[in-house]
Amino acid sequence: MELKDFIRESFVQISKGIEEANDELKDTSALINPDNVYVNAENRQNYGRLSQNKEYNRVVEVIEFDVAVTASDSAEAGGKFGIRVGSIEIGANGKEEEKNKAESRIRFKVPMVFPTAK
Repeated sequence: MELKDFIRESFVQISKGIEEANDELKDTSALINPDNVYVNAENRQNYGRLSQNKEYNRVVEVIEFDVAVTASDSAEAGGKFGIRVGSIEIGANGKEEEKNKAESRIRFKVPMVFPTAK
């Protein structure tokens, strides 16, 4: 897999994960990667606060991810590269059938407003 493909696929998967999580949380007060965030530069206890007038007191935290990603080219899988997180592909004969395997780490942060108690 070329580096550009790895980077593109990583961004796509992270972005889709954020969108799907926001969709699942739409009936709560949680917000993932909210807009209108005032970043707290002097107090590092939190990332910032929402800058919308009525919700200014809502704290924005940062969720940090450090993910090991394995990219492999498998003869059993038709020779296609794929990015897998925390899984191993097993071939038809019950053995791992990988020709090329590379493990990388992706570190990223996503701001989130946790749900409030009702």
